[in-house]
Amino acid sequence: MRYLVLELENGEFVHLVGYDKDSAALTGLDAFKAFSADHAERRSGALARSAAKIVGNYRMLDNASEAMPA
Repeated sequence: MRYLVLELENGEFVHLVGYDKDSAALTGLDAFKAFSADHAERRSGALARSAAKIVGNYRMLDNASEAMPA
């Protein structure tokens, strides 16, 4: 599992998650359950999930040649 959080200049956060086989590596963690329990109150807009294709990567992600599932 790979996980990255970015804070934008406007104070919003972007969470990027990549996993090879089992998303439960993240969603099964107690810390993730606690973090996501009240996320609706903290969001500025609707939750959006999307598959992503890496088009540029310089020493940020190891073995990042494949698309990340949504």
